[in-house]
Amino acid sequence: MKIMLAKLPRPWIVDDAKDDGYTALHLAALNNHAEIAELLVQGGARPDLQNANLQTALHLAVERQHTQIIRLLIANGANLNICDKDGDTPLHEALRHHTLQQLRRLQEDTDFPSLGGIANALDKKSSASIACFLAANGADLTIKNKKGQTPLDLCPDPNLCKTLTSYRKGAPSDGTPESESTSFSVVPSTSSSVAAEAPAITETAPKHDPTTDECLVCSDAKRDTLFRPCGHICCCNVCASRVKKCLECRAPVTSRARVGECVVCSEAPATVVFWPCGDVCACASCAPLMRKCVECRTPLHHHNIHKIDLAKESTSNLASLQVNKGQPAPVQAGPHLMNNGSRSGNAPPAPSNAAPSIPPTNSNTANIPSTAEVQKLQQQLQDIKEQTMCPICLDRLKNMIFLCGHGMCQMCGDCITVCPICRKQVEKRILLY
Repeated sequence: MKIMLAKLPRPWIVDDAKDDGYTALHLAALNNHAEIAELLVQGGARPDLQNANLQTALHLAVERQHTQIIRLLIANGANLNICDKDGDTPLHEALRHHTLQQLRRLQEDTDFPSLGGIANALDKKSSASIACFLAANGADLTIKNKKGQTPLDLCPDPNLCKTLTSYRKGAPSDGTPESESTSFSVVPSTSSSVAAEAPAITETAPKHDPTTDECLVCSDAKRDTLFRPCGHICCCNVCASRVKKCLECRAPVTSRARVGECVVCSEAPATVVFWPCGDVCACASCAPLMRKCVECRTPLHHHNIHKIDLAKESTSNLASLQVNKGQPAPVQAGPHLMNNGSRSGNAPPAPSNAAPSIPPTNSNTANIPSTAEVQKLQQQLQDIKEQTMCPICLDRLKNMIFLCGHGMCQMCGDCITVCPICRKQVEKRILLY
């Protein structure tokens, strides 16, 4: 590679891109070829070039958690605040990966308790360290993507948010990277000492009325008991045992459930009712990222939000969540998975006041497609494209099939004698029309 770069007739060839916009530096960052990436940067490759999806090499390195490439690009002046086609910066990608990894680790701990916390400890440390490293080198915490989400909106861990804010305040004001003395060994601690040192990020939060979450019976303790089947939270644990009908909707109370803390972030109270199982185990920020209930492993149909703090609107933009102010509100956010793929859809409305039946929807908005529907169709279209594209060049459509059943484009198929997927000898080529 060094000889090839030295013999280039024109220096700018190092930045030549493929049809999809990928340059040599993009591919090196994607595949974690650190030595090649260093040679390309030394040969004049520009780190801020974008591919067809408007991703820079730094976006790809952060997405794949390639720490050595990330350190190299930032040390050579990579812009940390460039947005891709979805409006995401590298910090968005880092925090999204960290949150999804926490959920994945939680599910694995539930399935295999004896192996909990071992397999993913290093990955969790790496993802959090990358986010801190980006913030310490000038990544902007206030940039919103096309969904209106800032990087901190993608992180339900308040300790990590405070740590990122503290690192960002110590970063260069012009956004240029610091020296390489900042390393990836910086991991946010969950201890109270770090939380005390980190600056608070709730300065602009709306003022909270303490009377909105007090028990409707004794007015002393906070509401912490969920009534079923209506799903309202209006009493403390002591008073709830004496209540026969819900104080909000007058529906008979068949069972009661104590609302604990969120099992994901362990900070906010669990205020989201999962359907159809009815469990309450996550807060409004973490629930949209779940596809299965972490307690009973039941696939989720939709979430019903019953926030204890009824006066404060939800600030998380991970899904279209609506605060319940006395009556169950229709929810339009289904189970939602972020990063490279998303799965979302319209959820049925929450139960009515009298019984767990479905209330009528508004006729004015019934025929308007929601954002979740559009995202689902876009994802399906992307899946169809991936199934029909040549797996070798990724540029042309499949129009040649082998006897083994695998296919590719004619240009690539004419050049091979062994199927690259199953390694069987190519005996016959069949063209598709």
